[in-house]
Parts: sequence; C-alpha cells; structure tokens
Amino acid sequence: MRRLLLWTHFLLLTVLLAPVQRVAACSCAPSHPQTQFCNSDFVAVVKVKNVLAMSMYEIAYEVKINRVFKSYPKADAVLMQNLLWTSSSDSMCGVTLKVGETYVLGGRINNGKASVSSCGLMIRWADTTNKQRKGLRHLYQQGCVCDIMYTQWRRKGIVLESSGGKRCLWESTPGPQDCQEKYGVCMVTIRGCSWVPSVPYKNCIKKHQHLREQQRSRDC
Repeated sequence: MRRLLLWTHFLLLTVLLAPVQRVAACSCAPSHPQTQFCNSDFVAVVKVKNVLAMSMYEIAYEVKINRVFKSYPKADAVLMQNLLWTSSSDSMCGVTLKVGETYVLGGRINNGKASVSSCGLMIRWADTTNKQRKGLRHLYQQGCVCDIMYTQWRRKGIVLESSGGKRCLWESTPGPQDCQEKYGVCMVTIRGCSWVPSVPYKNCIKKHQHLREQQRSRDC
C-alpha cells in the first residue's frame, strides 16, 4: 500500500512539473533590436499569407517578402521559397504570427530553410519607430562592431567602467530601457561605442527623466 502511494505521488509530481519544464525550455536573454539584426543571416519585412503544418514539430509561414534589409547569396535563394520555418511549440521558441499582418523578422539559414524563433528579431512593422527603420536600412549594420549589453540599472556604473569603450549599455527599468530600444543606435564614436544622439532619443530621455522626477516626488 505504501509503495502504491509513493508511486501515485511520483506520477502526480511528474504530471504537475511537465508543463513547467516545457514552458521553461525556451529562454531568451534580453536582446536589443540592433543586436538581433547583427546576429541574423537575413532581415526582411514580410506579410504573412498562410500557416502550413509541415510536421508534428514544425510549421512554416507562407509570406510575401516586401523588403530585404540584410541577406547574402545563399539566403537570397532560400528566401525565394517565400517560407519561414519555426517550431510548432512556443516552449521551443516557436514564433506565432498573425495571417494578414506585416512584420520585420530576422532569422538564420538552417539546412536550406529560413528559420525564425522568438529569440530573434520580430516586430510588427506598424509598431516600429522611424529611428528603428533607419537603423534597419543602414545604421544597425554600421554598428555591428559594437556590443550592446543589457545591464541592470543599478550596476550600470560598474559595467561601464569595465566595458573599455566597446559596449553600449541597455539599461533595465527604471533606466531608459524603452528609449534605447525604440530610438537607440549604438555606433563607434571618437570615445568608443556609444548611443548616437538624435532628436527622438533626446526627447524620449527627457520625458523619461521627467516621469522619474514625478515618481520621486510622489514617493516623498
């Protein structure tokens, strides 16, 4: 009887823990759009036309490619198939795209397939800022020699000192994380790698600082 109870408890634990393990299987470190661009074999603006179930483990999105920002000859040939492959499971970093929607996507060429994952570049085209579009056109590529490091806001001073001028710090909240994501481009300057100043970036930082000051006043 005792052995039966132990076996029952073991089975229950297995069933309860299984979903947790599946959900935790896909884990992506925070990554800036510029970093995702630089790490991609291809980056393109696509409109999703259909979803095709290719196997138990893979689906393919039939797409219309509106524009290619980054590629190379082998990737060009694969993209002509107008198919983007991904895992059928969210827990395995599969990408969920909406039919009829337009996205900018970055991915890799694997075994003759254009593959995308939820760890890569994936933004609804309508949600991209003008600065991000300019980055996609040419600025991100120019900044690929720099490293963008996601950094806890309270540790930014320590990390900056050890960066040797080769990194831009993407600061977590309450730092200007959104400003750097939407308007930030990291490029080589005279002083090393740094965020390139622009009017939208400066305005976002100013608004962010104002909101933080208001929050401090309320906390006091």
